[in-house]
Amino acid sequence: MSSHYKNFRRLINILHFAVFILFLYSAITKSLDFDLFVNTLDKSPFFLNINTKAIAIAVIVLEIIIPIFLFFELTSKIGYFLSFFSLFLFTGYILMMMKFSPYLPCSCGGLIELLSWTQHIYFNIVFMIISALLFFKSSKI
Repeated sequence: MSSHYKNFRRLINILHFAVFILFLYSAITKSLDFDLFVNTLDKSPFFLNINTKAIAIAVIVLEIIIPIFLFFELTSKIGYFLSFFSLFLFTGYILMMMKFSPYLPCSCGGLIELLSWTQHIYFNIVFMIISALLFFKSSKI
């Protein structure tokens, strides 16, 4: 086995682990401070007259499902797709909030909370690219 292949394989594994940890971390932080997450969604102008508790639960469930799918090789491609799709939706939500809302609520925890909204968008785009690359590479490895 060539060293280039080993290095490539190592990079793929690191990127896979990063996506796995991102969603697991996000699900855990939202779950541990569920009331804050729901209250933050309540402040969003896009969720008026919508059950934000149900949305919060759905987001957390999705963020738990993604690492579960990524854990198994058989379902990892679905996990990469869900990762890309959820990051795409969240990035769109952030962009809409930045454009149309005077208040930008954030329930991010830990290090992600330190990012500005613009940095958060770039962070999401990087992970969208990683998820897309892993999605297309997963059938060729």
